[in-house]
Amino acid sequence: MFTTGSKYCFGIAGLGSLGAVVYMVLVNPSDVGVLALLGIAIAMSLVGGVAQFTGDFDVDSPNDAVTANVVAPANSMWPLVLAVGGVFLLVGMTTDPIIFILGIVIIIAAGVEWALQSWAERASSDSAFNRFVRERALTSLELPVFVGGGVAIIAVAFSRIMLAVSPQNGAILFIVLATAVLIVGFLVSLKSNMKKSTIAATCVLGAVVLLVSGGIAGFSGNREQLVSAAAEDHYSHKDCEASESKYFDKNSENAVSMKSGVTATIRVKDGKLTAQLIGIDTQVQAVTVRRSNSTTILFRNLDDAQYRLVANLGTKKIADTGVEEEIVDCTQMTGKNQTQALILKISKPSASSGPYTLTVPGLEGQEIAVVVP
Repeated sequence: MFTTGSKYCFGIAGLGSLGAVVYMVLVNPSDVGVLALLGIAIAMSLVGGVAQFTGDFDVDSPNDAVTANVVAPANSMWPLVLAVGGVFLLVGMTTDPIIFILGIVIIIAAGVEWALQSWAERASSDSAFNRFVRERALTSLELPVFVGGGVAIIAVAFSRIMLAVSPQNGAILFIVLATAVLIVGFLVSLKSNMKKSTIAATCVLGAVVLLVSGGIAGFSGNREQLVSAAAEDHYSHKDCEASESKYFDKNSENAVSMKSGVTATIRVKDGKLTAQLIGIDTQVQAVTVRRSNSTTILFRNLDDAQYRLVANLGTKKIADTGVEEEIVDCTQMTGKNQTQALILKISKPSASSGPYTLTVPGLEGQEIAVVVP
């Protein structure tokens, strides 16, 4: 017959062993994380053995025994949940920060629940009253936390599924799931006398299927197109070359609907680059931009070839490496009789790290100066 304390210890040891096996299969069989998890399992096995041998240090005096058993403590799952949080914490330290954060959240939640349950059990000698005290203290906190956490977990699981399948299959899957939810909701509203247990079982079954599918999709990774995009860094930088970019110039609108705060209009006509300030009907060779303020510059292409407007805004140092990187911003590729907007926000004056210029790749030797006081 195992004592209560030894059960907890052996349970933690079992979880540690299981975590070590999962870590070896999914991460690295020779990593330090495996040793840490096995160390926990061995340590808790020893503690459990001592607790079993000593009988949880039960009191021997009859009077002490009677006093200790006036109110029997209720069964609690929070020590097990706390142990699961510890496993998540250790695994996350060497794998994914999200798993590490999840472990911290589980440990905090389980610790609060366990402490308040222990406090409520000592409120009186009436177990029913103690349960009432606990529910009154925690229900207002548990309900929004559990609902919010459940919604977040379901959303993450669903997102993993949508990232793993192709866009075409994702649209079909979304329609199927939405239809299933609509049908279940219709049946529940149609049969008002349906048992609550049936409704709960249906919801639990759907949640389990979604979570298992999300877990499988998460371990299988994103679809090939997203993996390729992340590896090639398609979207985190602008491609300001003279040739058309496959990703940056995709679905270019080539139209500007909001034209408030425009400082100047840059035009390309007959292979020549010109600039005109708003409100002044003459061409200029320099555009003055207010420092640390958002400024909109319109680029209009009147030629048959496609062009883009490029802002060359000096250089900046990368951290403490001493390496200087050019600061460049640009519009998407602009077709004939089409317009793009380039929004600039320059924090340094042009005299300190200039000169600043506006150029159009393909029109060599032509530029518009940008003056930042």
